[in-house]
Amino acid sequence: MQKINALFNKNKSDYDNQFNRLVAQADAHLNLQQFWQAIAPGAISQSSSASSLKNGLLTIYAHNSGVATKIKLTNASLLTQLQILQKEDPVYKHCKVTGIKVKVQVKSQQKQVIHEPRTLSSSAATTLRKLAKDIGDSPLADKLNHLADNA
Repeated sequence: MQKINALFNKNKSDYDNQFNRLVAQADAHLNLQQFWQAIAPGAISQSSSASSLKNGLLTIYAHNSGVATKIKLTNASLLTQLQILQKEDPVYKHCKVTGIKVKVQVKSQQKQVIHEPRTLSSSAATTLRKLAKDIGDSPLADKLNHLADNA
């Protein structure tokens, strides 16, 4: 029985080492993602994620080709912002970026944007009715009146 317990205790320390390495790797990835999100514009940071930083090359995965193109077009300014942040913030001191590599990794399910219905103010509705009256009898005037009625 003592041999089995010794075997389990040995495996436990191996598992602890593996777990500690995994936690350290997850922390490094989270830090890299926060580094990217700190400088990326809102729409880009929501639609992309930092993957790895090897030999100064930051790999970014974009959720679609449009975001990838936007990152490629703004590559120089993003790189400059990353380098400034790396120099100024001690948290990111080890994140030395000399280039950005963009890959497209399509998400299987995009977040659905909930559109809130917009309403017109009463003054806007009045202005639309006046414009419809000035236009006269036309399909455009009918649509403007309909829009003003639904305000």
